[in-house]
Amino acid sequence: MSTQGFKLFISDCDGVLIDSEILAARMMVEHVKTFGVEITLEDYLRTCSGRTFSDIMNSFSQQYGFGLPADFVDVITQKHEAYSKEHLRAIPGVKEAYAQINLRKAVVSNSLLWQVKHAVEFVNMQTVFEDRMYSSEMVPHPKPHPDIYFHVARQFDFKPEEIIVIEDSKSGATAAVEAGMHVVGFTGASHILDDHADKLLEIGVKSVVNRMEDLPAVVNALL
Repeated sequence: MSTQGFKLFISDCDGVLIDSEILAARMMVEHVKTFGVEITLEDYLRTCSGRTFSDIMNSFSQQYGFGLPADFVDVITQKHEAYSKEHLRAIPGVKEAYAQINLRKAVVSNSLLWQVKHAVEFVNMQTVFEDRMYSSEMVPHPKPHPDIYFHVARQFDFKPEEIIVIEDSKSGATAAVEAGMHVVGFTGASHILDDHADKLLEIGVKSVVNRMEDLPAVVNALL
């Protein structure tokens, strides 16, 4: 791969732009308890981070044998929004770090598109991403499937190997690696467990950063 060939920098949203995964995890742990499922926060973080609410609840439904109401995704989304309004924070230094990376930038997320747009506005990075925001609702299968990454590559008419991705979750990293992109792992969000960097490297992530201030040097060394 040519070190001069990168044309696009793709950022995940939750856990990379905003410190939201821990909020979703706390809310979901309490929510699944209402269905009689006992799960610890650590177990949830290990098995569910980066997946859609729909995928997670359908998995629990099948595993534990309970039914889901028709509006279960709407109910969870409303709970998450209410909790996030009070507790949401930006990842420290993300705006400053991205300003030092001389590539066009896009956001790719398993969240709904309106949630992605809200997150970008929350961190005041609208001019960084403009309309280059993408949700897995645009493709048949969300992360960990690579569909959304292939979709974005096609939108820009870029080859996957011309794209750098930053992901925090195993789900997201798996999707980007399987798409053939150069993946940087991020472990600076509040939900990250101690062995997470090793897990990301095992998936095929090329390097891992724990602080946003270290990201520009890692990415710019590839350009």
